[in-house]
Amino acid sequence: RLFCDLLRAARVRPRQVRVVGCGEGVEVDHHARALEVPVVGLDLAVDPRWKRPGVHLVRADARALPFRDQAFEALYCYHVLEHVPGPEAAVAEARRILAPGGFAFFGTPNRSRLVGYAGGRATAWEKLRWNAADYWQRLTGRWSNERGAHAGFSEPELARLLAQSFAHVESVSLPYYLRKYPGLGRLWRTSFRLGLLRFLAPSVYFRAIDGPPQGGTGTSWER
Repeated sequence: RLFCDLLRAARVRPRQVRVVGCGEGVEVDHHARALEVPVVGLDLAVDPRWKRPGVHLVRADARALPFRDQAFEALYCYHVLEHVPGPEAAVAEARRILAPGGFAFFGTPNRSRLVGYAGGRATAWEKLRWNAADYWQRLTGRWSNERGAHAGFSEPELARLLAQSFAHVESVSLPYYLRKYPGLGRLWRTSFRLGLLRFLAPSVYFRAIDGPPQGGTGTSWER
């Protein structure tokens, strides 16, 4: 929902949207219905039997996309980059297929987080077990994406990664959490002002464009 709201705030009216790492197709289906435009989802493995109106799934590697330059006006990449060897190539490909003035949304786990897996449909036991595994990887020196940990990127790390390809990147972590947990708005705003969001946020989120920002709602990280 935040992705769709940010698109509208930026006055981007995409003819098509691309979703990197479409998984089971839940996000692809939501975007097609919410934005009422065709959506192309891609992943290393897709189910050819999965059919929805306005949706096309493609088997592809995020580092070598089978699309022409500047083919899409909007791109959504949610919790994918931490799984990609050489994420710089995936970000460069995302920029390559994005049309001038287009809009990209990226999210990854926060490598500086104290606790992860706060939302989602997982059980309390699964979240406890996953956090315990994360701290074990920290203690044993394996807390990195390259070593197979679900580490992700800190906000400055993700900003630097995106800035290698995009002219303007902006943190939208605070708007994300205000939207997801409206009852905790005071906590999130206070944490943001005190610089604590970098530890409290389970994940970090950015929008990236190749031009002057419009409808800004977050923290700017311009090149």
